[in-house]
Amino acid sequence: MEHTIISYSHVNIFQGKNIVLSDVNFELQQGEFVYLIGKTGAGKSSFIKTLYGEVAVREGEASVVGYDLKKLKKKDIPYLR
Repeated sequence: MEHTIISYSHVNIFQGKNIVLSDVNFELQQGEFVYLIGKTGAGKSSFIKTLYGEVAVREGEASVVGYDLKKLKKKDIPYLR
């Protein structure tokens, strides 16, 4: 039985006012293993920071283990992490 752990749909990731990644679509199912690779400055760290609430998701739809990252409250970040 597959269970979605991470789901990103049409997400734009910003650092301040600057867009770092645009139209990110990604899904990870329970049991899958992935590598995130790319050149320096490609947005890998910014993407990862959205996964644990360090960088807010402002545009698109994103969830990690059932937490809606657009609606994530600061008090819930420790539970996500």
